[in-house]
Amino acid sequence: MQPRDFTLDPLRIDVLAAESCRGAILYGLYDLLASVGSAWSTITEGTATPPLTRVRIVARTGDPFRCISGVPVMPDATLEDADDAEIVCLPNFRIGALTPPREVLGPEIDWVMDRYRAGARLATACSGSALLADAGLLDGEAATAHWSMREIFRQRYPQVAFCPDRTLAFAGEGDSIVMSGGMASWQDLALYLIARYIGPEHASKSARFYCVDPKPDGQRHYAAPSRKLQSEDAVIQECQAWLADIYSESDLVGRMLARTGLPRRTFDRRFRAATGYSPKDYVQSLRVEEAKQFLEMDGQSVDAISEAVGYSDPRAFRRLFRKMTGLSPAEYRRRFSGKGFLSAR
Repeated sequence: MQPRDFTLDPLRIDVLAAESCRGAILYGLYDLLASVGSAWSTITEGTATPPLTRVRIVARTGDPFRCISGVPVMPDATLEDADDAEIVCLPNFRIGALTPPREVLGPEIDWVMDRYRAGARLATACSGSALLADAGLLDGEAATAHWSMREIFRQRYPQVAFCPDRTLAFAGEGDSIVMSGGMASWQDLALYLIARYIGPEHASKSARFYCVDPKPDGQRHYAAPSRKLQSEDAVIQECQAWLADIYSESDLVGRMLARTGLPRRTFDRRFRAATGYSPKDYVQSLRVEEAKQFLEMDGQSVDAISEAVGYSDPRAFRRLFRKMTGLSPAEYRRRFSGKGFLSAR
């Protein structure tokens, strides 16, 4: 079989859009994927070669609308008309904790399922994977999304193994579904699709044109634990409120256990059910998050910050911080402090 000539038979990609998606991801995916083959030749040869993809924005109707932040969207095709894509991309969709996606995006989910059954590959960015979880496509699979989706996946889709640390996750037969996690990881998603379906050399050229570096270390250094006090278990809610004020003190797990009067196994089970963390992991996450705030906002030494958040051994604190964030405290400060954001000037 002759290799496919994408200049004559472009890879067909549809990007789903709705009012609840974010323009940066929608148009970022569109622009990067639509420029494969032409952008690089324009800057290196002075003449654009034919693009190797045909990318369309697909929406429920053909009427223009505005998505999040008021970004205008002009669909290229409707759900009814779009039936030939080889790859369907789902950007983020604003997913409320109390509103299942199907209540708002039912026709879109049905269209995605129809395309998948017809043989299209699926690719999601940020919270887009929640639509696939809602349709049952991720049952028993590992999945990723923006780290803030952790609690929604835990409560609404317990049959899905949510992996917030991953930049990319794969599911389905033959990895027919690929998901990217963080808000800007649509770039990694687009580069992966280009490399897999068109060729690694084109992914390399796209990365060089857009000055994009893949992020193999995932989302750990961006993520923050949920501070929401759960409301269904008053005992654990009281523990959370208590911890917020005295997180730097010693023997917090033992003292919480004593406050509740519960047997240890019962306490551990109820705490994990309410928060998604074991008591020990919750305390560590709370302390590391507080340490992030110190690193971002002031000039205290790492040793002083270690002491301030409850660790008398700075070396142990550094090991824990790197384990949980993927960065040393000093690296985190360089990347996320106010001075770090201005250092490129």
